[in-house]
Amino acid sequence: MRKVCAKCVYILILQFVFVSVALANTLTIDEAGNVLAETERYVARFEYGVLVHFHNKLTQETYTLAPQENSNEQSGISVQHEKRHYGQSGISIQHEEGRYGREETLNEHWDIETNRLAPLSVEIAYHNDYKIDKTVRLRIAIDPQTQDLMIHQTGTSAFGGLVRVMWGCGYLNSQKVDVILPANGGRVINDATEFSRRGFAYPEGWEAQLAILQGQHGGFFIRSTDTTHQFKGVWYTRSGQHFYLRFETDNLTPFRNKHEITSAPWRLNAYRGDWQVPAEIYRNWMTIAFQPKQPPAWVKDLEAVIYAPYQPLDMSILPLLAEHVNPSTTLLYIIGWYDPSRGLAPDYVPDPEFGDFLKAAHSYGFRVMAFVTFHGCSPNSPLYPEFEKYQLRHPIQGHKLGYQLNNPTYDYPTAYINPAAKEFRKYLVEQLKTLYETYPIDALHLDINTSVVNNPPIDGLTPAQGNVLLHQELAAAMPGIVLGGENLHEVTFRNVNLAQRWSFDNKQPHPISSFLFSTWTIPYGYHVPNPDREPEFYQPFQEAYIVWNVLPTIRIRAPWMLRDPNMVKTQGFLKSVRMGQSWEQTWNIDVAMDIVGDVNGDGVVNIQDLVIVANAIGEAEPDLNGDGVVNIQDLVIVANAFE
Repeated sequence: MRKVCAKCVYILILQFVFVSVALANTLTIDEAGNVLAETERYVARFEYGVLVHFHNKLTQETYTLAPQENSNEQSGISVQHEKRHYGQSGISIQHEEGRYGREETLNEHWDIETNRLAPLSVEIAYHNDYKIDKTVRLRIAIDPQTQDLMIHQTGTSAFGGLVRVMWGCGYLNSQKVDVILPANGGRVINDATEFSRRGFAYPEGWEAQLAILQGQHGGFFIRSTDTTHQFKGVWYTRSGQHFYLRFETDNLTPFRNKHEITSAPWRLNAYRGDWQVPAEIYRNWMTIAFQPKQPPAWVKDLEAVIYAPYQPLDMSILPLLAEHVNPSTTLLYIIGWYDPSRGLAPDYVPDPEFGDFLKAAHSYGFRVMAFVTFHGCSPNSPLYPEFEKYQLRHPIQGHKLGYQLNNPTYDYPTAYINPAAKEFRKYLVEQLKTLYETYPIDALHLDINTSVVNNPPIDGLTPAQGNVLLHQELAAAMPGIVLGGENLHEVTFRNVNLAQRWSFDNKQPHPISSFLFSTWTIPYGYHVPNPDREPEFYQPFQEAYIVWNVLPTIRIRAPWMLRDPNMVKTQGFLKSVRMGQSWEQTWNIDVAMDIVGDVNGDGVVNIQDLVIVANAIGEAEPDLNGDGVVNIQDLVIVANAFE
């Protein structure tokens, strides 16, 4: 009886808590469609479908400024002909195949209808029958459990040709709020950013469906909980002290016959603290939603990736590399292991030396990763006529996509085939399975595997779903293989444990993407310039890779680079790896070389380091010169490094 009473009391307490939370959440709407949402965490106001005011109750910060009169600034759904201009958004219509569509923006000619769906859910319908009978519906609701503000859109058009729907955040304070995006490796955007307008398309440019707006003590974040990888994007626009974000969801091509569109689900909430607070919320969701594959132990233990000579494969480099790095924690990335004139993608015919090179590399303890093209087919291949009908096309202009297709001086162009095509996946998987069974490579680098283009489904599979399936089929056909790729995003990370990281066009790198993905996918460098021969090109890579915590990566084109005493930074880089210094110290060559001799890691070389080395004479560590034993030479290194 006591247990029953206790249970009843517990239920009553829970009901009281839920009622209290519900009462703390309010959602009001007026006839003009303006919405005010308030919870224990925030106050948010929408005008004409645009978030124009946001106050964080957790930190007592307001991230928006008052709207400016006669502003030409852009944000979400817009009202063009009134003094307050909310910018381009709302609905975009593709009027004719092969041409870019124009965005239909809200103005005073649009009829507004409001509807309360539930105590914490409202809908605003915007309708206009000028030229084209079209309607945009914006649903705003509060999740009573999480207090997330939920945004959802639908659009209809009698004409057809619907491309996308959008909503936006306006009048954000550019001097007090930073935008943190998992885009282009991870970047921060603020009033110091050189561009004032930029779009990032999901998934290739915008790698995860998250945008964080960081203030001084907290911020708010917008995320999508779409698990189908629907094409979408985020646009940033800055004008004066204001900036704007708008979020779009796209239809699948072809657009001509599309009369309806449904947006991805969006959620918005406030937080206290730094950017890692919302990033962790999203990462936890992402882990459950996508079930990413854990890397094997040897990938987690890697200390360096070395781009080995392209062609010919030179086995004489292996003993020299073994002297400069620990082979068991070093991955050799081999690009020139096959002759494209004899094996046109998706066929790969190894060079005669490849088998011997692979055997020798393994005898030293190196791991080896071979380059292949993920969904490439040579236009010169006899298979191309069979796969040409599946070639990816530009979603608007309609031309075929590939690498160097229109360059008559390039001998080995590549056509990009839609991985949703079952015939292509089957053929490529069989070819690579045969390769793996013949040559026991440790990993495959899947070039252009992050290419996900908005094209029509094939057999019910979107290009993104085909991308995921091809990765899964490759892994199933080659048990034990580690898959790597070119760049990284939410479609690919679940199946790849290694990924190149570009550093192009990102002058404000941020660790957000590494925070989200690096538990499962270890980033390494993308064709890193040599620090001795190309220092001016090396520096931008260096700066981004330190922020992103990228696995030390270097190109060794020939054995002489390991013998030449003038290759100071190259050999310093390798020495830093051998000494087990941090990835950041290794990337920053100057720092890595300056701290040689700092045995206790206190940032200075002094008598304490000398005592440590002297007491370890005859032991294996701390071996500063890499000869395998602590001796007088190590003492000399410390003594010469005294400050």
